[in-house]
Amino acid sequence: MTMNDDRRALDDWLASAAGSAFRQAECQAVGTELGRLFGAHFLQVGRWGPPDAFIGMPAMARRALCDVEAGPDVDFVGRPERLPIPKRSIDGLLLAHTVELSRYPHEVLREAERVLKGGGRLMLLGFNPVSLFGLRRLMAGGQYPPGLAQLVTVRRLRDWLSLLGFDVMIAGRYYAALPVAHTLGEQLRRLPFTWGAYMMLAVKRVHNVRPLRSRWRAPAKVAGRLVEPSTRNPV
Repeated sequence: MTMNDDRRALDDWLASAAGSAFRQAECQAVGTELGRLFGAHFLQVGRWGPPDAFIGMPAMARRALCDVEAGPDVDFVGRPERLPIPKRSIDGLLLAHTVELSRYPHEVLREAERVLKGGGRLMLLGFNPVSLFGLRRLMAGGQYPPGLAQLVTVRRLRDWLSLLGFDVMIAGRYYAALPVAHTLGEQLRRLPFTWGAYMMLAVKRVHNVRPLRSRWRAPAKVAGRLVEPSTRNPV
């Protein structure tokens, strides 16, 4: 399948009953945290479902969507591994399953670090591979949902973010679709493997630059073309 085929297959799944139920649970889970993001500039990298699914949640003055394909709601066209955005210019960044859709997840995260300001917030959404949802994907030959390159565990994502200079503030789970009785379902929801997706909020560390104190030395006096010898004792 080509990239366009993968995209169309994923869009079809998101528009299906299962995909719509997942998106509804996802919006409810992340809406509160997205609404708490602050700053002037918010960027969503990659379209996930309707273009306005997340873009209207943060209370920021300027909000933009960057996608690989042009569209009426797309503000920037570019790949997530190489964003057409200046470095250290974004206050809040959303990667809605963008890491999973890319074959170069490390480059996606490096690019997020590049465009975020110090102290900027990064929100990531992903499917939990260590879950019943991940088991269903495995049984479907890696094609559920279609179009994803790979799934990344919470632990591995934490490690990657730490190496890039991020501190994880919040790591939550959502979407526990269990076709069982209500009482048993509530008990199973206490177990981590029942939650099919996760949300992670990280902050980019601010590195305070301390100027190095250099030993000041008076310039040597020049007499004509000769330099007067130094008065320092030889070592």
